[in-house]
Amino acid sequence: MSIKYCSSCGEKVDGSVKFCPNCRSTSFKYHVEPAKVKPTLIQSLFYWQYNGKFILSRSKTSAILLFIIFAFAAVSSPIPAGMILLGLIVSLIVYLAGYLVHILKGRPTDAQLENSDLGFIADLKNMFFFWQNKRTGEYVLSKTKILTFAVYILIALIAMGSNRVTIGASFLVSIVFTAPVYAVGFVVHKLTNPNPENPRIEQKPKKPKVEKKRQEPIPEPTPTPEVSIDEFEDYRRELVRVKEVYAKKETHARELIDKKFEPPQMTNTKFVSVVDSSTKIFNKEADSISSIISLATEKTPRVEEQINKKFEVLNSLIDKMDDLINELVLSLDSSKKDDVHGLLDEMENLVDSVKNYE
Repeated sequence: MSIKYCSSCGEKVDGSVKFCPNCRSTSFKYHVEPAKVKPTLIQSLFYWQYNGKFILSRSKTSAILLFIIFAFAAVSSPIPAGMILLGLIVSLIVYLAGYLVHILKGRPTDAQLENSDLGFIADLKNMFFFWQNKRTGEYVLSKTKILTFAVYILIALIAMGSNRVTIGASFLVSIVFTAPVYAVGFVVHKLTNPNPENPRIEQKPKKPKVEKKRQEPIPEPTPTPEVSIDEFEDYRRELVRVKEVYAKKETHARELIDKKFEPPQMTNTKFVSVVDSSTKIFNKEADSISSIISLATEKTPRVEEQINKKFEVLNSLIDKMDDLINELVLSLDSSKKDDVHGLLDEMENLVDSVKNYE
């Protein structure tokens, strides 16, 4: 069931009603429920989930990486079973400590969730080398993390070159020396600049001081004619229509993907990620249209031009979703051979074309 909110009084109503039962207004803001997404194996192992959105878990990632390092050290250890057991214990302690912090911190901000789940490799890079601004979701390069990583590699190389420590053990030894470096930098970061901003963003120039002049009587403002509520009604109706069309096609596409490639196949994950990207862009552009319609004071040519451009993006995304559905329907025909590689090539082109709209 679709939900919408009255623009005048904020009342939550069913999506099928024509006017608000509270104030009789015909202007609404629409709310689209996010599609439920099944987590992949990578997301289950390394991510936390919040209402269908995923963010990389530091505690899970650290625990798994620590266990891998211990397992690597066990290869050359005289007691490999003991080293593996020690790795399990240390990894479990790290995970439980991180999980406790995760529970105490609570839910991440919407900005953080919108700028997460960018791909496992990209998320690892951001976790190891960047700080994230909680308010904007922006990633800013971290000097502390880069220094910690450099010290870790340097100590590991020195340990390996000493001929007294095995290769696996050298990575464990490096952790002991680099952990205090990161801890000090993390504390300094939280105390001095917990929400860093990218320095390349231009700062607004300061306004020059203006000398005070003798105050003169302020003329009464000329009243401006009120804008009719129905002035943007055609755009509102069109936005409702394209949202309904896209929602149906998105649901159909997800059903066909699950039917053709049962989860957790890698192919299923790839197709679902394309649909998720398309839906994310669609909702962003649709919300932008709603904001313009709600905030515009009059229907000027420039306002109409911006709205029409965004409607072109929405319709293009609907066409791309049609292409995806047609490819999946044709590939389901048992009389034809499954050409997965050709279908993936088509989807790669779809991803590239969708990214051009961002």
